[in-house]
Amino acid sequence: MSRGGGRLRRALDHPYAAALTVGSGAVLALVWSAVASSSYRSVVATTWFHGRDVGLHTLVINGAMTLFFATVGLELSRESHAQWRRHLRESIPPLVGAVGGMAGTAALSLLLGGLWHSSALRRGWGVPMATDIAFTLGVLALAGPRIPTPLRIFLLTLAIADDVLSVVVLSVTGATHVRVIGLVAVAVVIAAGVVVGRRLPPVPAFTLILVAAWFAFAFAGVEPALSGVVAGLLIPVASIPARRLEVHVVRWSVGVVLPAFALVACGISWSALSLSGASGKVIFGTTAVRLAGKVIGIGLGVVIAGWFGARRHPSITAPVLVGASLLCAIGFTVPLLFAGALFSPTSSTYGAFTVGLLVASLLGAGGGVAILRRATRPRDTTA
Repeated sequence: MSRGGGRLRRALDHPYAAALTVGSGAVLALVWSAVASSSYRSVVATTWFHGRDVGLHTLVINGAMTLFFATVGLELSRESHAQWRRHLRESIPPLVGAVGGMAGTAALSLLLGGLWHSSALRRGWGVPMATDIAFTLGVLALAGPRIPTPLRIFLLTLAIADDVLSVVVLSVTGATHVRVIGLVAVAVVIAAGVVVGRRLPPVPAFTLILVAAWFAFAFAGVEPALSGVVAGLLIPVASIPARRLEVHVVRWSVGVVLPAFALVACGISWSALSLSGASGKVIFGTTAVRLAGKVIGIGLGVVIAGWFGARRHPSITAPVLVGASLLCAIGFTVPLLFAGALFSPTSSTYGAFTVGLLVASLLGAGGGVAILRRATRPRDTTA
């Protein structure tokens, strides 16, 4: 058992693990919903608790995904100690780039929604904003061993900022009604969590903060899974026990939570989809917005940061930046959470957003890897 457990742990720790588990869950959902739509919907939507509308979809989205967001918070806490405090100046370009990428996708979604008379694109302007950290860094590894280390740090910083800012936008623009008294409760939990995170050992501190923050977020009317970011961020990931905690949370997220999310979120009502009409506009529009919005927005953000003296690392040339920006079009965890808060998961609009995000992820991954491999290829110096 220990040998098998060791293999499993090593597999979950691999840089490609998250991409593989999420991809497997997404493929299973797409095939299952296409071949046996009724059984897929029955499993995903079946009520598990008597008298309460709590199915597998709700349990994963509002419950299990808390661990995924906790990995974001823990990584953000670790990077704030390992990189940002020592390299604040180098962090400004990716931070501004993250804002630029979010603004670019939102603006293009609103623009195309107006030009194409698509209310879904206008209402869902926040769906294409977020980048998937694990997916993006996993695909980055496919670009080869010559990828400069500053690029990985650049992408990590950008993706974390992108995810955190996107979930903040999600929390204030979701479909639920936000309670002011609930927001006060969240603030109290955060204030208490700062003390608890510093005085208690990492595991009990993380557990207490996570549970308290989850109930506070739910009471406030904010997506409760986002409480994971708060719980992770309040744990100083500097000691060995804290790093072990992060490793365990990441493994559970990669091995269980992310594939479960892909399974419940990526199923599509294929019969209601069409490449023409309203669904077609959402599919093509989302694909275009993700790709063009990220490249244009991130590029402009980095240029603007340079105007104020915060220049990117010399190894991140213009072609490398374009390739990295395309990689930021990868992902659908937070985007589909955003779509699920605005549209019914069984609607054709949600399905169209899902298809658009998947197509953009494939094109962004393929294009980004190709550009990065070419941009980092050694030049032939022979005559």
